[in-house]
Amino acid sequence: MSTGKIKYLVLSIASVCLLTACSKNLIKEGTEQLEQGDYEKAVTAFEQAAEDAEKEGDRAPEAYRGIGMACYAQEDYEGTRQNLQKALDEGGLETPVIYNLIGVSSMKLEDYDGALAAFSKGIELPESGTVSRGTKQETEADYSEVIREMKFNRVVCFEKKLDWENAKAAMAEYASQYPDDAEAQKEAEFLSTR
Repeated sequence: MSTGKIKYLVLSIASVCLLTACSKNLIKEGTEQLEQGDYEKAVTAFEQAAEDAEKEGDRAPEAYRGIGMACYAQEDYEGTRQNLQKALDEGGLETPVIYNLIGVSSMKLEDYDGALAAFSKGIELPESGTVSRGTKQETEADYSEVIREMKFNRVVCFEKKLDWENAKAAMAEYASQYPDDAEAQKEAEFLSTR
């Protein structure tokens, strides 16, 4: 994952922190560790935040999102899927980025049906939105490139499943929306031979 994507995801964790003071400090600590690339320490802080929230009877979607991101950075794709799904299950903010990470992780695990399901959910979300960071700051998020990536990855998933009909249909849709994509043109040529 690019450094830019990690930084955006780190900001998304900090933006919705609604836990107790102790948990907030742990979320902040975990976020700082993510930014520094110390993923093991980040996981430890986020796990402690989740445990503290549970003891208080609260939910901890930010903590699970942080664990999922750290897992992704460490190429632990099953951990990524489990923790990001747990973040969503606990009421965490649904974003195309989260579904893309679940989908890409599923692809890495050769679970193409799971990837397709995640990409479909992510593609249905708006291409832009406002992300609140605390009570004073709001940032406009542009998800158009992430959604584009998910649409292309749908084609790849269908190919991996040897589902040529759906791959061709998904590619035709993609190519009509993004006609200047050279990689997609090569992929369309490949699919025309199937």
